[in-house]
Amino acid sequence: METKKAFTLNSDNISNTFQKTIDWIQETKVSITSKTGKVYIKLPFIIAFVIPLLVPFALIVGIIFALAFSINITFERHDNKENRIQQDEINSY
Repeated sequence: METKKAFTLNSDNISNTFQKTIDWIQETKVSITSKTGKVYIKLPFIIAFVIPLLVPFALIVGIIFALAFSINITFERHDNKENRIQQDEINSY
């Protein structure tokens, strides 16, 4: 039996997808830590994304340091659902 799925593309879908992407970028942090748990750098995702674009050499050096010194690069995301629910309630009035 064939299943058909339809997706309607309208301004609400586009703006919701764009807003979810922006929220994800704002909620994500990049941490560089040692194996013992010492945090060396903690940056917002957007800054950690832009630095290698502007200075590609920094990306290569970061990869070499991560491999040579057993450094962990972690992407952390703190979801503020309560805050988002309150904002949705405020916006609905």
